[in-house]
Amino acid sequence: MEFSDADHGFRARFLEPKFEPESFVQSIASKSIGSTDLMNMKRRMHLISSEAKTELKQNVYRNHTKFIETAKEVSSLESEVYQLHSLLADEKQLLNTVKELLNVESKADTSEASDTESWETLLHHCQSLGLVSVSPERRLIHSGKLLEVKLENLSTKPQTKGSSTSKLPASYVTHQCYGLLFSDCFIIAKSSNIRTATAYDVDQVIKLHQPLTGINNNRNTNQNKQIQSSAIQLINVKDDVLRNSFSIKHNLETHTLMCDNAQSKKHWMEMFESALYPQQRRGSLLHTETGRLSTSPTSISSSGNDRSSIQQQQLQLFEEDFYAEDWISDTQENLVILLAERNFDQALELILRARNYVRQFLQGHPQQPMHFVDEYTKGVQIKEQELCKLIEKEIQNICDRGCSTNLLKHYYHHIQTLKQLGYVPKACDLFITIQLSLMRNTLKQTKLEELNVVFVENFANTFFTRLVDSYYEFVEIFKDQKSTFTKFIVWMSSEIEKLITILHNQQYISTKNFTFSMKNIHILLTKANEFSSKLIDVKFMFEEQLEQLLIQIINTQKDVIIDTLRQRHRDEKWISVTLQTQDRLDQLFFEFRELGLDSQKFLQPFLTTTNEVTQIHLAPSTLLFAKAYLTFSRDLFKIHYSLINQTVVEALVELIKLHLKYYERALQKLQTSNDKQLKNFIMKNVDFSLNHLFHYVDTLYRPKVGHSVKYFTKVYEKMSKLKEMAAAEK
Repeated sequence: MEFSDADHGFRARFLEPKFEPESFVQSIASKSIGSTDLMNMKRRMHLISSEAKTELKQNVYRNHTKFIETAKEVSSLESEVYQLHSLLADEKQLLNTVKELLNVESKADTSEASDTESWETLLHHCQSLGLVSVSPERRLIHSGKLLEVKLENLSTKPQTKGSSTSKLPASYVTHQCYGLLFSDCFIIAKSSNIRTATAYDVDQVIKLHQPLTGINNNRNTNQNKQIQSSAIQLINVKDDVLRNSFSIKHNLETHTLMCDNAQSKKHWMEMFESALYPQQRRGSLLHTETGRLSTSPTSISSSGNDRSSIQQQQLQLFEEDFYAEDWISDTQENLVILLAERNFDQALELILRARNYVRQFLQGHPQQPMHFVDEYTKGVQIKEQELCKLIEKEIQNICDRGCSTNLLKHYYHHIQTLKQLGYVPKACDLFITIQLSLMRNTLKQTKLEELNVVFVENFANTFFTRLVDSYYEFVEIFKDQKSTFTKFIVWMSSEIEKLITILHNQQYISTKNFTFSMKNIHILLTKANEFSSKLIDVKFMFEEQLEQLLIQIINTQKDVIIDTLRQRHRDEKWISVTLQTQDRLDQLFFEFRELGLDSQKFLQPFLTTTNEVTQIHLAPSTLLFAKAYLTFSRDLFKIHYSLINQTVVEALVELIKLHLKYYERALQKLQTSNDKQLKNFIMKNVDFSLNHLFHYVDTLYRPKVGHSVKYFTKVYEKMSKLKEMAAAEK
């Protein structure tokens, strides 16, 4: 580049804010003598302008490069911000869950304190209540104000839960009372002073359990221990009969009680459930749906004879044995808390522990089906599915924003969690989802290069490096699950197809530049062969994906050579090629040597040198066809494989036959002439094309083409026919 010879002071004049072009031109014109000074000044101004343009282009390029780098950094920071936002959202949800749990515990403590105060108040005003409640094993479960209802037309026929009488009561009377539910009895206390309600008397004491003996119990308890069986029947009265009411049937009496609201009624009945069936409280009530109370572990019999059946008592014993450990009763609550905290490891440990416990319990009690175990198992399975959904959602969100290789251990730990739960297909799908995101982000980071071939090689290296890492990671996680390898192979095939599609869409593999496309395909096949020799055979995948595209590229290039050949033979004058200098000859040798030939040996039979002038006894069209044909065959030889073998052989044979066809037409035109010199010259071209050019290609391809070599052999038969035509005289 030429730089101006103007000094910095001269250039600085153009940067002044008050620069006036007219004054500058007048000043230059007044100082210049003749046209020489003006021409020099013009040259200097032109050089300054050129330098300014060059600097401007360089600044634009530098700014553009910095802009691209900044955009990449912004994109990376944006991904990190998204991940941080997700973590903050999870933390916020966790804090809200903890807050709700603390509120619930606070309410429970307040309720217990209130119940205690009410109990102390009742004891203060009712000595008889204190006498009844004195027992070391007795504890207060729930208490509160109720209305005792005296019904006239309400049927006292035993009802199952959720049923009621069909008759509406004609009239009923209510009396205010106070209910106290203990662990072994239910007390109804009434006020002796209706107006002030300052004194209470015990009106009814209803025992909740009745002792039953006669069943041997081999568990680690006292052998004389009595079995507790329910002594009352709890009846849910529908709202169309009495609103917010329930009945207690004890012996032959029925006590109907009315609550303030539906929530209070539901709570009373739940407390009765917990008192009647203490070991099943958590196992059943946690599955109670809105508006429906959970049933007892055994059917509530309608008569005392059914309740005392041996089978029912054994089932109740099994249920108590199943819920004997506290962690079994707390499984559902603990899983809810662990999932809210995103503590997947401890949730997994608890689920596996519950599975093992259920399996061992069923193995020890194979006599009959136990639906309370089924309910417990179903609840755990629901939490399993929630855990899987949380893991799947987290991985999907991460993949949508872009996976980071720094967090792969964290991602794969979640995959291992699903695998241990038995969700192997889902774990495999999520693993492939992670690999899709990693492959996409990794390929995006490949830098553009000035040479396209260098870029393709870097692109292929990045692709196969990621593929190798994915393979080793997959084997490490799923080495004991051979059935999942099919999914991994399918994923690799789809990624290979995407890679080829990207290179094809960006014109790195296309019909427009044959040699460039062959180089890029050769790079892909070489990398695939290296990968296949070490890990899994993926070369056949590349070959299948490239087959149709390669056939199209080969046929397109063949048509281009045919069009060029037709044009050259149309203008052929059948004169020898003359090279005036040694440099031209060396250049010709170099071109053929680049095509893989010993150029001097290849061309020597057709060269004559006189006074440093070299004459090649070949037509220009023959030499140009030889270069094109050798380039075509060399590029195809590098990427040759069995699926495209037939297409390659047909293209090579078709081109050489068409080339010989033009020699045949030239000899036909000379049938009416006795120009033996011209005929001999044409036959020299035929000899070069068949016995040198095609013979080299035949020798090169013969070990690869197999049975298709017969098509090459038939080409040599053209020689005898052409010799006969050349020997024929008028």
